[in-house]
Amino acid sequence: MKLEMKKEVIYRCIGTDFTNGILACGYMTKTTKDQSQYNFLIDYYSCFLLLSGNGFYYTADNKKLPIQAGDFVQRIPGVSHSTEVVPDGNWLEFFISFGRTTYNYLNSLNLIPTNIPVGKGNYNDTTIQKLSRLLTLLKEADDSDLPFLSLQAQELLLTILLSSNKNPGTESFKESMNEACRLLSSEISSEIPLVEIAAKINMSYENFRKQFRKYIGTSPSQYRIEQRIKKARLMLLSGISIKETALLTGYSDTYSFTKQFTHSVGISPGRYMKEN
Repeated sequence: MKLEMKKEVIYRCIGTDFTNGILACGYMTKTTKDQSQYNFLIDYYSCFLLLSGNGFYYTADNKKLPIQAGDFVQRIPGVSHSTEVVPDGNWLEFFISFGRTTYNYLNSLNLIPTNIPVGKGNYNDTTIQKLSRLLTLLKEADDSDLPFLSLQAQELLLTILLSSNKNPGTESFKESMNEACRLLSSEISSEIPLVEIAAKINMSYENFRKQFRKYIGTSPSQYRIEQRIKKARLMLLSGISIKETALLTGYSDTYSFTKQFTHSVGISPGRYMKEN
C-alpha cells in the first residue's frame, strides 16, 4: 500500500474541559530523532497506527519494544512511556485522542487492553479511508456534532485495537471464540444480546460477528439456535412435554418452537418423540 507523506491534524474539544473533552486525530510525520518523545505523560487517552517507518517504544519500566509499519501503539493516561523515531524520513502515523472519561468508560468494559501497549493493527485501504473520513468530518463539524464524531472515533479505535489483539489463528483468538461458544450455549431459556457477548470477549459487535462466522462456520445467532435445538432434542427424548421444552429453551410459545424445531431437524417435535 503506497502512502503519501503528509501532516494534517485537527484538535477539537467537547465542552471546556480539555482533559475530558479532547477529540483529535490526524496524520503526523516525524522525520528527525528530535521528534521522538521521551518520558511522555498525558492525562487523556491517545493512540496511533504507524503507517510507515519504524522506531522503538519504551515502557514505564524501560522495556524496549520495536515498532514498525502496521503496529498500533497506545498511550494510556497517566502512564509514562517513550517513543523513539528512527530518523529515516519514513515515519507516518495516524493518531486518535479522546478524553479521560471516555477512556475510563471503555476501560470499565474491558475494551482497552491496557497491558498491551503495542500490537498489530492489520489495517487496509478501507481502514485508511475511514481514518481520513474521520479527519475530514472533525475539521468541518459544528460543535454540536462532536459527541457523534466521538462515537465514530471510538468505533474506529475498537476496530483497529481489537483486531490487533484478536488475530485469527492465535491462542487468544481461539480462546475468545471458545468462550463465545460457551456463552451462546448457556442460559438457553433466556435471551442474551450478542452485543453483550462481544463485550465480554473484548471485541466490537461487528468484528465479533465477522470473526465468529469465519472461525465457527455459522453466525452467532444461528449457533445459538442450534444449541437450543440440541438441548430441546435431549429434553424431548427424556420425556419432557413439547410445551415445557419450548419454555425451557427460551421460546415464548409452542408454535414458534415447533416451527423452528421442524426447520432445523426436518421433522416436528411430536414426530421426533414418536420415532425416537
